[in-house]
Amino acid sequence: MKILHIATAIAVAALITGCCACKKYQKKYGKPLETTEWTLIQVEGKSFDAGDKYQVVFGKDNRISGVGDCNRLMGSYTADDNGKMKISQIASTRMMCPDQAMENKFFDILQQIDTYQLDGKMLLLLRDGELLAVFEAK
Repeated sequence: MKILHIATAIAVAALITGCCACKKYQKKYGKPLETTEWTLIQVEGKSFDAGDKYQVVFGKDNRISGVGDCNRLMGSYTADDNGKMKISQIASTRMMCPDQAMENKFFDILQQIDTYQLDGKMLLLLRDGELLAVFEAK
């Protein structure tokens, strides 16, 4: 677990510096932000096994869609090549889920982020430099 935290911190630091080798690696092995299905694997520094839940897809039309614990989500987003991102207008279906508290936290985190980083098949979502969530491409 501690190794995952260290590896994540190193990856974020490397991406923030914008090194040339990192950009080449991302271009060759990485997944694009848009149209990739991203599954949540870490929340606020803790590993998370989402199974087939907690997924998002960023569309080319600046729309975000996905699923939480049991509810479908949709909303809008903006993202630029410098890593700035804003997700807004999140709406969802309204079924009561087995883990409603986690689903609420998931939706809340999505609306808080201000920065994203891509690292190979990983998507890191941050707020004020703090890593809030890590997603893996499927």
